[in-house]
Amino acid sequence: MRLALLEPFAGVAGDMLVGALVDAGAPFRAVRAALEALPLEGFTVSQRKVLRCGVTARKFRVKHKEDHHHRGLTTILKMLKKAKLQKPVRERAVAAFTLLGEAEAKVHGVSVDDVHFHEVGAVDAICDIVGAAAALHALEIDALHCRAMPLFHGSVKAAHGMIPLPAPATLHLMRGMPVYDSGLQGELVTPTGAACVAAWATFDPLPPLVPDAIGYGAGDRDPKEYPNVCRVMTGEAPEPGDADGTLSELVCDVDDATPQVLGHLLERLLEAGALDATLQPTQMKKGRPGTRVTALCLHARVPAIEEVLFREGTTLGVRRHAVDRTELPRKIVSVKTRFGNVRVKLGYLGREVVHAAPEYEDCRALAESAGVPLRQVLEEAVAQWCR
Repeated sequence: MRLALLEPFAGVAGDMLVGALVDAGAPFRAVRAALEALPLEGFTVSQRKVLRCGVTARKFRVKHKEDHHHRGLTTILKMLKKAKLQKPVRERAVAAFTLLGEAEAKVHGVSVDDVHFHEVGAVDAICDIVGAAAALHALEIDALHCRAMPLFHGSVKAAHGMIPLPAPATLHLMRGMPVYDSGLQGELVTPTGAACVAAWATFDPLPPLVPDAIGYGAGDRDPKEYPNVCRVMTGEAPEPGDADGTLSELVCDVDDATPQVLGHLLERLLEAGALDATLQPTQMKKGRPGTRVTALCLHARVPAIEEVLFREGTTLGVRRHAVDRTELPRKIVSVKTRFGNVRVKLGYLGREVVHAAPEYEDCRALAESAGVPLRQVLEEAVAQWCR
């Protein structure tokens, strides 16, 4: 499982996040390809190394002919739907812009459908959000964690005149986030930065991981008092499990959910952080056939998993208890097949490899691309590893 930790000690903006992710290893060509897929014209993107108060960081920049353009949320969402983006990139971008639209609607007292973005509807803001989503996908990040967000002081000139900082929409997006008073003047967190964090990040404790890359993303300003950068650390986490070897198991029985609802429920449980989620037929009171829904998760994920069970399922109660788990040490290796590279998960008993399992998603994508049966790719991946 690949994790990323965002540290916005000097704040975060969309361009800073893109810069940090590219600096941490996201191929810039992947970011550029996603932006070129947008139905936008007259812009170029670049990245370069800069110094911010003695810290080397990556500056992502968008240049465009358009000086100012107001776009509605509906227009931007249609633009994202039309663009040939990879599904996770599109979904992340849509989530960020939707939250941004809801925040603007709340601040201006209008409906979401009537929201027209000013600064954040410009080409550079759209490129920042889509570029950050593309960089996260390129790094294969499964979960983004974030440190506490800084509060800041002052005012800034916007389309409606001078407004206090944090900007009203930014502050609305920061609801529910842990914050602290940085004591600094100036706009440390922009609406695009806040929207990305609100839509993509969690403030849960970071699970154990081994860092493999660190990236710094630079802002436009270069104050003398502090480095105007945000930092991203990425790493591979061991297969999830609490440090003491215990997990939480959540169980509920339902007899009034359709197969479609149950299938969707399993998907949402896994998206919410369940390590495993299963359905099992059972017999309930009065002889009615039912389904037992079971989700296994870290203790810290219990509230999120329970919310999914209540919102997406039909149960009125959830049972939970701690369970012990013994797990094999695991390692991910990459093997080269004639269809492409496949990640293989290895399970060790002592020094002996007792399990070798190709990653299903890798094999499925290669099978679809080559037009061959999935089984053929799976078998070749195992054969190549055995060599």
